[in-house]
Amino acid sequence: MTKKCNECGDLITGRSDKKFCSDMCRNAHHNKFNGYRNALIRHVNHKLRKNRFILAELSKGKETVFNRDELIYHGYDWQFFTEEMVLTNHTQRFCYDFGVEFDVENQVRIITKQYNKKTRKAKLMPMAAEG
Repeated sequence: MTKKCNECGDLITGRSDKKFCSDMCRNAHHNKFNGYRNALIRHVNHKLRKNRFILAELSKGKETVFNRDELIYHGYDWQFFTEEMVLTNHTQRFCYDFGVEFDVENQVRIITKQYNKKTRKAKLMPMAAEG
């Protein structure tokens, strides 16, 4: 009995349970079916990493209070964040361990999240530059 490759249609030689003639055909077949799903996840992860990178770079040894438009100028995308906390007079949005705290005046303060090793709960700590 001869079997044909599920991807290219060539004859398969070797084990009787093979579905593809080569690794290249197997990878191409699976990439076709998983590509869209993986592309969406890659896109979201890319945006989250970019936002975190922007916050980390802006908080290094500089003033940590910015205008919202300044973050947009640097490429920050407000639609992508990993956590949001709405408090009484301000809101905090995090991209992993870096976050922004903003109020109604469009002023944004970059904050970091420190994790307590014993309880593994996040605890907000002021940045070193805030003194």
